[in-house]
Amino acid sequence: MGNRAGVLLLIPVIVSIYFLLNHQTNYYTQNSTANLGLWGEAVVIFPLIANIAAGLLITINAFGINWLFNTNEFLERNSYMSSLLYVVLMSFYHSFYSLDGLLIAHTCLIILLYQLFKLRQNEDGRKTIFNGAFFAGLAASFHPPMIALIPFVLIMAWNIRPFIFRETIIAILAFSVPLLYAAVFVWYNGHSIDLKILEQTTNYFKKQTDFLVTAVLFTLLFLLSLVSIRGKMQKSSIRLKKLVRILWWLVGVGIAYGLVDFIFFRQIERFSFLMIPLSFFLTFSFSNKTFGIVAMVLFYLTLGYSLINFFQ
Repeated sequence: MGNRAGVLLLIPVIVSIYFLLNHQTNYYTQNSTANLGLWGEAVVIFPLIANIAAGLLITINAFGINWLFNTNEFLERNSYMSSLLYVVLMSFYHSFYSLDGLLIAHTCLIILLYQLFKLRQNEDGRKTIFNGAFFAGLAASFHPPMIALIPFVLIMAWNIRPFIFRETIIAILAFSVPLLYAAVFVWYNGHSIDLKILEQTTNYFKKQTDFLVTAVLFTLLFLLSLVSIRGKMQKSSIRLKKLVRILWWLVGVGIAYGLVDFIFFRQIERFSFLMIPLSFFLTFSFSNKTFGIVAMVLFYLTLGYSLINFFQ
């Protein structure tokens, strides 16, 4: 399934199925406003438009992750599992079903990865670093806690290129540009910044239980992936090892944001940032000849649970 290009055609269909199920059951309730970070709260006048926009962005993100995976040759042959994994993993989060700043931040982070993956050891990287840092700053403007992302952006860039003072300054300035515009917008409109993603937590205990169940399935898939990743890294190019290190840093960022979200707000929404690097890493589990069948069974269990979940 993961090596068939037809999987990409199924992505919009699967996204639509999730939306239809949620529309029928209202399992993931839609807030009356969309939290856009420093850009304020947008009143959701037409929920259907917000739903369609979220679905389109989820689909674009999935295609973007898959394109990055294949063009950077994480595996010897093309795989289309990463896009499917992103959709299924994200279906457990509210941002999947209604456009908000967190989902837009996902898109910005994927573009950041695209820019970082373009960097080369011995080529001028100023333009690429500027573009990448700009989108990281844009992500922070839509999701203010990501302001802390700038040192990680620099570290990820240094994984590929040596430390160059001029490029570091360029990255900091580029990161600051969207934040400066957003700060002026905040000052002009005088609105407050709400760090809590969800307005209400109706039935949220059940959703946290869902998170624990799926976390077990994700962890088992991830353990299988580690076996394949380890074997792949032993015979991979230096460049691929550097790209994988960038994804490991993103895993650390996702875990940190998720833990802070849970400790301070009793929510698990910011764990969704983990779904971007996990979409890359979990794909490796399906390439292992020994554990590939087990990985596929675990994936179908996760997919099945994500669908049955609406009717519990």
